[in-house]
Amino acid sequence: MRLRLVLLAAAALAALAPAARAFPTAAQIRAAFLEIDVSHNGAINPEEWDRASFALFSAADKNNDNFIDPSELAASAIAQDTFLRADTDHDGRLSVGEFMELRRAIFRIADIDHDDNLTYVEYELLIVMEHVGWVDRDHDGRIELSELKESLVKAFDQLDTDHDGKLSPAEAVFMPAREFKKFDANHDGFLSSEEFVNGYRTALLGGN
Repeated sequence: MRLRLVLLAAAALAALAPAARAFPTAAQIRAAFLEIDVSHNGAINPEEWDRASFALFSAADKNNDNFIDPSELAASAIAQDTFLRADTDHDGRLSVGEFMELRRAIFRIADIDHDDNLTYVEYELLIVMEHVGWVDRDHDGRIELSELKESLVKAFDQLDTDHDGKLSPAEAVFMPAREFKKFDANHDGFLSSEEFVNGYRTALLGGN
């Protein structure tokens, strides 16, 4: 339960500036995805997303008044910057309506193919982009494939912590080993920026 809440809180920060915390591992991301995907069909639909989001809010709302105040926030898995971003009326507390509105906006951002479902690859990218920030050049609350390349290049640059122009498995800890190997077109055990971008674009277009 704690893992799910932590990763849901992380996903709630998509499109923000990079966060100074470690990436979840591929195993943690997979576990969180499977908990949200209660239909077990390999994709998260809006109803499943809403259910998981409401569970996150309810876990934080200790007094069950449909608001999260600063004292409840401090004991919750919801991050401070999520609270500030979602508190649209700036009253110092977070209503369930404000939180759900933010969560649904994030679902739209993450749904890159606009089919009202989040595949595992889309969910994985949501976790990655929470740390590095999306590139939404036209500010329409959607990430088109043309914008996705910019987002991926930005992500690669920040993930490449030793600045050697390639990602090692340790730098791509969020990626399943099978996915990393599939993206590694020249089989050298690393991902170049081109392999990283092309791998995700192919996976999204192919629905894998």
